[in-house]
Amino acid sequence: MHAHLSRATDARMSETPYVVQKVDWYQFRAPDGDAFFVMVASLPNGFYTAVPCELAMTRAPHGLIALAATPDEALAQLQSTLAGKSREELFPPEH
Repeated sequence: MHAHLSRATDARMSETPYVVQKVDWYQFRAPDGDAFFVMVASLPNGFYTAVPCELAMTRAPHGLIALAATPDEALAQLQSTLAGKSREELFPPEH
């Protein structure tokens, strides 16, 4: 899935255009077989974030976000960050 957005021009939303971010989705599968999604998004400064997500779009806590120069580097960094963490640690109930 690719979500590619264009500038919002509807004055009801905002007088300032929204920032456009390209988003790619990846699926990670835990050793126990449970799957979750990872949203990789471009940033205006040229970097990318890789954020673990549960659908209906629950994002992991901000501290788990990987920041890198390329999607592959962001995903590799995220793999390292997630190493040894359970699904409950990634998506705590109070989140």
